[in-house]
Amino acid sequence: MNRLLLGTLLAFALSSPAIAREGHQIAVALDVDSGAVVEIGDDGTGVAGLDGEKLAPPTPWVRSVARQLTSGQYDWAMGENAATFSRDDMAIPPDAVPPGEVHIAFRQIGDSDHRLLVISNGYDRALSYRAHIRVKGKDHYTDVCTVLPGIHGFEHWPYAIEAITLSELRLEDWPEGKKPRCE
Repeated sequence: MNRLLLGTLLAFALSSPAIAREGHQIAVALDVDSGAVVEIGDDGTGVAGLDGEKLAPPTPWVRSVARQLTSGQYDWAMGENAATFSRDDMAIPPDAVPPGEVHIAFRQIGDSDHRLLVISNGYDRALSYRAHIRVKGKDHYTDVCTVLPGIHGFEHWPYAIEAITLSELRLEDWPEGKKPRCE
């Protein structure tokens, strides 16, 4: 991705959500408790439509996932050591994934410093992306995992993040049963 586009988004993250497109590249910058809806073109990289989204309060299912992620049970999950859990592991059934869209929500968990990124992938292909986070005024690259087709993906940080910028969003074919790629 063009460093100018990414830098511009990082600079404007405070007026979140900020969404930029350059050719077939897209970047989405979000403050805490903001979101966006993205429609990705048929070629897997082009963007057909973009909208900022005011977040509704988290659903009972998202609150349940947040409790599980902040319980300490997954403190080892970082980088290539991604934690996965299935809908069978949850007491509450998962929220529906809207087809043909990617919904992105970046939330503070309760009154804590913990942050949660929820990406709902409504496509029949996996969604890969890159992420930069702003912590104490400084921007850093962070590992994230591919979001498999038709499901929700979660990223959790046990510390305060002021903003996040997602870039290089693209769809890719993904064999059934293959675990997410985290990088």
